[in-house]
Amino acid sequence: MKQKRKLKKKVVIFLILALAFIIFIGVLILTNGKKSENKVKVVDEIKEYGYVLENNKPKQYKQLFKELVKVLKADKVNEEEYAKLISQMFAVDFYDLNSKTSKNDIGGITFISEKSRENFALKASDTVYKYVEINVSGDRKQELPEVTNSSVKEIKTEKLDKKNVKDDNAYVVTVNLEYKKDLDYPKEVVVKLLHNDKKLEIYEME
Repeated sequence: MKQKRKLKKKVVIFLILALAFIIFIGVLILTNGKKSENKVKVVDEIKEYGYVLENNKPKQYKQLFKELVKVLKADKVNEEEYAKLISQMFAVDFYDLNSKTSKNDIGGITFISEKSRENFALKASDTVYKYVEINVSGDRKQELPEVTNSSVKEIKTEKLDKKNVKDDNAYVVTVNLEYKKDLDYPKEVVVKLLHNDKKLEIYEME
């Protein structure tokens, strides 16, 4: 009788351990699946200009990127269209906070001039992005703005002559933004761009 009880006890312990192991493996698979889904991948690029399209970008941004590819691969680049598109892409990516993984995941940073990039990122993480919660696993509950559409209200050129920044034909583009839900984020953004060889770079946003 004692041997049977001991055997039963061993079987129960074995079954509990086996069940715990199965649950552990299941959780591991699900976690890895989530990580794989959330992994950022490059799906398109414009090598000559150093622009890449990642799979986690907003839908509106992806549409604009396709248009940008056509403009920049044309025999003669329409610079005004180029200025409009990257101004829209910048504004869309910057204010679509829902697609960001943390307060340091600053949208549109690739379009900022290299000299201003670091300061711009620091300022953004302390202001607009300050309260963006971490979302590495994709289960964040925080309500954040999602940009659904953008359009150019106005585009003009101006002479720029500031310390270390000079351009006789700098672009000033006013972009209108639409959101999935109005959370009191800017609906009009003014983007200023200057020339850097064949590239246009953003040096200021209002």
